[in-house]
Amino acid sequence: MYQFRTIAAVMLFFVCLLTGCSSSLTMSLVFSVETGDQIKVTVDCSEGLKLKQTSNGFAVTKGENDVIQAFFVGEAMYQQYLDAVAAQEGVTVNQESSENGITYLSYSYEGEAGTENNFIVWIDGASTGVVAGSLSDLETATKVFHCISFSKE
Repeated sequence: MYQFRTIAAVMLFFVCLLTGCSSSLTMSLVFSVETGDQIKVTVDCSEGLKLKQTSNGFAVTKGENDVIQAFFVGEAMYQQYLDAVAAQEGVTVNQESSENGITYLSYSYEGEAGTENNFIVWIDGASTGVVAGSLSDLETATKVFHCISFSKE
């Protein structure tokens, strides 16, 4: 009887271990930002993406390359970025949308380092926005952006 319980316990342990591995395809960081908010950033890692903290925000990487770099802003700075996009010549607005707890504007323009594909985000229920930039092509930047989720903790 003891041997049966031991085998059952070991099997249960391995089932739990394997279940835990298959469900951990996300990576999250919680940031205490200047607005006073606690913002959780989560990345779906199923496509080989990783989330890392940077000196002024975070980056989403694939392999050794930063695909998106981002930083947090308050409401006034968020509005300044929106106003700058509206006023700047040569900007292409790709998409404006509200979904998954955020409102965002996606835009592209030719910068000094090449075509920048950027996102200006407002997190619902927070006093915090995010400005994210990418030098990757628009399809890649957009795909990676949609692997990121934000929430106020």
